[in-house]
Amino acid sequence: MQTDHPYYTSNTILAAMHGEADAIQRLMDIPANLQDPASLTYRLNELDTQMSRLSDMMIQAKAMRDKTGTDYWNENETELTKLTATIQNRKINAFLHEHTVLYNRLDAMYHTMEHLTRDLVTQISYIKKQMENHGG
Repeated sequence: MQTDHPYYTSNTILAAMHGEADAIQRLMDIPANLQDPASLTYRLNELDTQMSRLSDMMIQAKAMRDKTGTDYWNENETELTKLTATIQNRKINAFLHEHTVLYNRLDAMYHTMEHLTRDLVTQISYIKKQMENHGG
């Protein structure tokens, strides 16, 4: 991942997941061809597949975040217990920032993909209705 990438991280696992998210984002950015009903159905299937992948990636990202947070606590428990709960949480959250960014990105992408999918279903239904009304 390039250092000028908006989600740059030196963590190779997080970088790989951002790379996969970039590929999914590029798919999401392709405009739908409303003139070709078959391409809409194909796109809907692609989005469904990618939503499934995003869901799995979100589970992985959350599990990694939770494990990293637990590991951080275990390694720094003596220092952290001397702090107030608010300061403890701030330190842990700062340490987990890159994990949180990844999870939030995947979550936002998933919700955007839900909207794209609903829109495609609406477009397909509209085209189907138009074809029925015009004898196609």
